[in-house]
Amino acid sequence: MNKKIILIAVSFLWIAVAVGLIISKQHIIRTGKTVLLETVPVDPRDFLRGDYVVLRYKISTIVLQQIQRKSYCGQGEKVYVKLEPRGRFWEAVAVKTKKPVSDNGVYLKARVKYCYDEKLELNYGIESYFVPEGEGKDIEKNMQGNKSSVEVEVLVDTSGNAIIKKVFVK
Repeated sequence: MNKKIILIAVSFLWIAVAVGLIISKQHIIRTGKTVLLETVPVDPRDFLRGDYVVLRYKISTIVLQQIQRKSYCGQGEKVYVKLEPRGRFWEAVAVKTKKPVSDNGVYLKARVKYCYDEKLELNYGIESYFVPEGEGKDIEKNMQGNKSSVEVEVLVDTSGNAIIKKVFVK
């Protein structure tokens, strides 16, 4: 009898985890602000990991001279990048260790990948995009060269969480 109760409890726990993940992504879809991000060329993907493309954004590398430097240079540290529209794309204008409560701006949550003397490399968690089989190579070809012709529309919720909404290939 105890084994049956444990099995049922574990099953409900896994169901609750799955439902929680779905609800968190649906919250971003319903309440998120749409921003358009510019990609930059990246090395080709690893063919052993499946059919997806690796995306790198212009806002993934931030020049620290342009933005006030704080104590956020620890690898893996969570930071919030304030985005503002600059022409067609949204660009980084500030980096904070905590999201200001009173600021209604758009903040994108990131992890510090590397911190150099002049640059901050960030990972936003939206660097991989799975595509239908056979389409990955076409997208990667459009990302090569000096100017990428791939743009990404991202939904960002009030907590700084983001998901990819659309990928545009010109």
